[in-house]
Amino acid sequence: MVALSKPTLLNYSCYELGHTWTPSCTKASLDVAKSVFVEALKIYGSLYFIAGLVRRKGKKYYRDKFLRELAQSTLFLTTNGTLFITCFCIWRKINGRHMYLVNTLAFLPSMMACLIASPLERKSRRGLLAMYTGNLAIETIWRMLKARGLVRSLPNGEVLLFSVAAAIYLYYFKKDNGLPAGTLSMFKKVFGASETQPSGEHVVSMVTEDVSRSRSSSRHNTVQHIWANVLRLLQSCPRHRLCRHQHACVYYVLEGSLKMFGIGYVIQAVIKLLSTITKVFRRPKTVISALFNTTNLQLGAFLAGFVGIYRGLNCVLRWCRDKDDSMHGLVAGFVAGWSMMFYKSSTIAIYSALRVAEMLYFKGIELGRLPYIRCADIILYSISTSIVFHAAVLEPHNLRPAYWNFLLRVTGNRFAEMNRKLLDPWVHNCSHINPNFWPNYDMRFTKLVKPTS
Repeated sequence: MVALSKPTLLNYSCYELGHTWTPSCTKASLDVAKSVFVEALKIYGSLYFIAGLVRRKGKKYYRDKFLRELAQSTLFLTTNGTLFITCFCIWRKINGRHMYLVNTLAFLPSMMACLIASPLERKSRRGLLAMYTGNLAIETIWRMLKARGLVRSLPNGEVLLFSVAAAIYLYYFKKDNGLPAGTLSMFKKVFGASETQPSGEHVVSMVTEDVSRSRSSSRHNTVQHIWANVLRLLQSCPRHRLCRHQHACVYYVLEGSLKMFGIGYVIQAVIKLLSTITKVFRRPKTVISALFNTTNLQLGAFLAGFVGIYRGLNCVLRWCRDKDDSMHGLVAGFVAGWSMMFYKSSTIAIYSALRVAEMLYFKGIELGRLPYIRCADIILYSISTSIVFHAAVLEPHNLRPAYWNFLLRVTGNRFAEMNRKLLDPWVHNCSHINPNFWPNYDMRFTKLVKPTS
């Protein structure tokens, strides 16, 4: 990062440095607006359409809400992308006719753009955007510090971070009213509703009675019938009196593990298929390679281990301590989190940590120990995006590659057309990502010539 204590003024126009494809600030903004608008329609159109199918929303949603939500999100992203280049030019004029402050070259224009654009997005999506960009900003700062030799990677650091986040999450999972309703519902589907809160003697007797009724009715359920036949021997294994799951403990653990392995495998396979969809017609074999990719196994193993270890340790702790409490969730969650060794992901780890921090923050507000910050989602999104855009302009090689490709796609490759060689004397390795690039300037508007060396 540029040293904030030594501001540097650059004597370049916004054409020479920023929108090198055209000398007109207005045309540059319109060009970016067109590219972002088209890509935003594709991104949000696919996202909302698939989300509607997954959530089983009927025709009423697509008739009454789909187009409205698509238009609103498209307007937000288009405005955000367009205002960045517009504010880039405005900031140059504020600093002086041809002057830039290197420290604020991208950060402040991005901040201005985000603060104006983010209220246009649906309120229900602002928190998700803030979490995503916050995740990305933390990862970007880490990459920037690491590139300067200021920090070193901690072996399995992302796994440790995820394990701590999982421990806190699953501790509250086992407490009454410990998690928000949406998170609680998702966790029940993943880890099993029987682990939600410590069970008592009166609860056990009720569950035992329900189990006998559910077993008789489950004979008509094909999936459970298959499981009952395949794992018949496991039904003879014992179950602790405080365990509220239907079957034996061993069966309970294996069932959750195998189910999550299948889900993880399918999710990763679908992602691989979507990423190679443009190559399918030219190379049909890409479908087979996507379906049988090793990363499919890795994600499957991660989810299987995470759920299986969590369930298994909870059962073991009930057997050993002859009690069930929320501390079991803390211990089991931490140990289960190390299953990320199969599928290491700093993105998942940071995102999980941010969601835990968000949850604890709101709990602090409820207890009256922390202040409520209005528009916190807009503020977090704006600061995080500004950090990322600062890196995208001054050191794109330290961005997450997938996000850099996203920026190129939504701007029609305009982000790559900035003349970063002009910044090399002040920002080390600024042009590292494309060192030989030099814009095809209209010499009527500049006197810059490509360096000979």
